[in-house]
Amino acid sequence: MRGRGRWALVGALVLGAVGAPAPAASQNSVELARARQALEDYFTCERTQRFAPCWPRLSKRVQAEWARQGRGTVSDYAESRAAAEPRYSDFRVAQIRRSPSRVVFLVEATRAAERVS
Repeated sequence: MRGRGRWALVGALVLGAVGAPAPAASQNSVELARARQALEDYFTCERTQRFAPCWPRLSKRVQAEWARQGRGTVSDYAESRAAAEPRYSDFRVAQIRRSPSRVVFLVEATRAAERVS
């Protein structure tokens, strides 16, 4: 079954302290490119269903929360994410919003076909 889903990926990509002066245009380009690369890395993890490479992309806060729940290792994360539903296969960035402290991507995702055993 394939369906079109819309979801927002709010970047936990902290690009600067809140209240910091606005970055120069060249910094904006570099930071946007870094955020876009992190998003592409996440898409790759979703497409391949191999989530271990995404663990370092999680914020320290999120990693700490996983650890508090007793599952704070790369393998714990990868196993949990691989077992999660739904799965997405195709992604299209519909909108990018920037602020001094984060980048927000609005992404359209296509739900992957479910495997029947």
